[in-house]
Amino acid sequence: MTRVMIRPRECPICRKPVLPATEGAADHFPFCSERCRQVDLLRWSKGKYAIVEPLSPDQLPENDETQDADDE
Repeated sequence: MTRVMIRPRECPICRKPVLPATEGAADHFPFCSERCRQVDLLRWSKGKYAIVEPLSPDQLPENDETQDADDE
């Protein structure tokens, strides 16, 4: 049987070590706590993070007609 070494990850907010996403740690993964998870959400909502890669035409929605038909 081969053992696989799992490298510890760091919380992207506070840099504390984070356990792998197992049953007990899956609640906050990849963060170390609910607080760090909420800090990350707040940063996204305030526009602190941005995706700077330009979108290719195949990543854009084809048209809004299908969405409009569902709304009616």
